[in-house]
Amino acid sequence: MGNVVKLLVLALLCVRPGNCGSIDHLDITTVLLSVSGPMNQRFFAQVMDNKTNMHVWHSDSRRLVVTSDNPLETLSILEAPKLEKLVLHPNTQLQQLIVGHCPLNRLTKSLYNLRALSVLKFVICRFNGTFNLAELLPFRNLTTFSLEANQLTEVTLQPGESSTATEPKAALRMLDLSSNLFEHFNLSVLQAFPLLKVLRLPRNKLVTLGGSVFLQALELLDVQLNVLIELDLSGCDCSSLLYVYASDNKLSTFPAFGEAITSIQVLNLNDNQLASLNVIELTKQPNLTTLMLSTNALKSFSVDDGRNGTAMELPSLTSLDLRNNRIESLDLRGWQLPSLVKLRVLNNPLVTIPDDLLERFPQLTKVDCYCPNVDCTWIQRNVAHIRDRKFEMSVAHQGPTQMDKGYRCVTVPYVGCVRCPFERNESEMTNP
Repeated sequence: MGNVVKLLVLALLCVRPGNCGSIDHLDITTVLLSVSGPMNQRFFAQVMDNKTNMHVWHSDSRRLVVTSDNPLETLSILEAPKLEKLVLHPNTQLQQLIVGHCPLNRLTKSLYNLRALSVLKFVICRFNGTFNLAELLPFRNLTTFSLEANQLTEVTLQPGESSTATEPKAALRMLDLSSNLFEHFNLSVLQAFPLLKVLRLPRNKLVTLGGSVFLQALELLDVQLNVLIELDLSGCDCSSLLYVYASDNKLSTFPAFGEAITSIQVLNLNDNQLASLNVIELTKQPNLTTLMLSTNALKSFSVDDGRNGTAMELPSLTSLDLRNNRIESLDLRGWQLPSLVKLRVLNNPLVTIPDDLLERFPQLTKVDCYCPNVDCTWIQRNVAHIRDRKFEMSVAHQGPTQMDKGYRCVTVPYVGCVRCPFERNESEMTNP
């Protein structure tokens, strides 16, 4: 039975980044809406017309056959609900293979015949149980591997008996295991991938992440949307680590960083349960530019380090996000933040803000502070900073109708209706 093909776009022009408008760098891509029947040599010969990139939105094919002379460099099948078998002959052209919504549950040995393969993704398929990362070692050019949205519960590294220490190092740069069922992840399973730059583990069920490993190329670690109580990276020799994303967990203690981790630029700890900071761990990061601590349980800026009088020095920090905490006093006297540009303290029960905040932090040009309990007279004293938009201050957004007893709406220029306390006499209290 022949193929039935619905063409969505036969020739899609894709301009490579950095070359917009340059005809010399246009890729001609075949985009197919739906394919039924086998995706074999005859099929590719009919629809490819010597094109090198193909994207299929939906395929009912049960077999995918790629021959040695197939000129494809990129093949993406977004939905392949019946794909059961991959028949891949020795091929030096295909570089990217992406398959989604498929019944495949393991890597087949014929994948190793794709000698130029650099990107391999099986997304929303049926990989489950334990995955042995040693299966990736035969891919000498593989830089990106993803098993996102499968049902894996464990990752191991168990090289076969034929593996030797003299074999070339794996080229893997990015490993994406997002949206699986991992509860524990030991970083030591990554020891065979010294060139790894990106590790993605969000949307799992991680309770623990730790272990010792030497990953000097690792730049990004993403463990968002898990259930981590602690994040222990003390055993990670990761001197190039720049980005740590650990929001939406259950962290009650500040992350621990190994002595080699001193280059972090962005640390995202939003939506956790942190009640205090750790000066020792924070001051290991002189290159930190962005610190995100919104939606935690912080009550003050006191530092839990066991050393009284120690200042918090973060010389490169430009953005500090403290939204949705329990902070009543914006007292940063113990912080040395010479580069701070933006401070976000929205939705805190702030009562006091130092009048000399901008003097102590000369680079500070933006303070977001929608906090209705800030003293009215403070707002009036600092209206000049509000006028030049250095402060975005709290206002009573609903107007006088939202005023409690003992408060009135005072209109402050460039702010609006501000909730300000005042003395009411007895008649006013009984007859509003």
